[in-house]
Amino acid sequence: MKGSQYNEREIVARIAKGDESAFAVFFRHHYQKIYEVGLMLTQTESVAEELVQDVFLKVWKQQAQLPEIMDIPSWLFIIARNDAYKALRRSTRLKVILDTLELPLPVSNETDEHIIYRNYHELVNKAVSQLPVRQQTAWRLSREEGLKREEIAARMQIRPDTVKEHLSLAVKNIRGFLESHDAFLIGAEVIFIWSLHSLN
Repeated sequence: MKGSQYNEREIVARIAKGDESAFAVFFRHHYQKIYEVGLMLTQTESVAEELVQDVFLKVWKQQAQLPEIMDIPSWLFIIARNDAYKALRRSTRLKVILDTLELPLPVSNETDEHIIYRNYHELVNKAVSQLPVRQQTAWRLSREEGLKREEIAARMQIRPDTVKEHLSLAVKNIRGFLESHDAFLIGAEVIFIWSLHSLN
């Protein structure tokens, strides 16, 4: 790179050799476009920011292959798009999975389906039990007692906005716990099993 002119092929060649300063230049050059793609697809600033970090982490891990990629911008767009879709699928699955927590366990013999469903609930309960006290209280009042945000605020003697923050953090922490236990796959099975029981 000469002067302030950006030379993609030169930068990519330097990154392939492990040049971190070249990678920093690459990051600054492509950051905004990737962020805009993430924001456009996810409609959430925090998720878009995480997506950017994930994309560039993948770029750095594949640094040796970069010189072989002819169209870097298009390649980055595809990675960002795919990661955004994955984030959206995780978010959608999480909402559906968490909503099932209000449903009772299906009454049946100790079938494989019942065991999966029960184990999943036990995993979620374990995640909830590890939440900080206020997050756990807000979560249980919302999910187990069905209270609205204003009612939870009155019960906990805090502001409704603070309740919202506690619930948001609770969901984030539960999601992290479930992801660490590969529970999204289990959750998908649980939802399917529950749909079969609900038809009976």
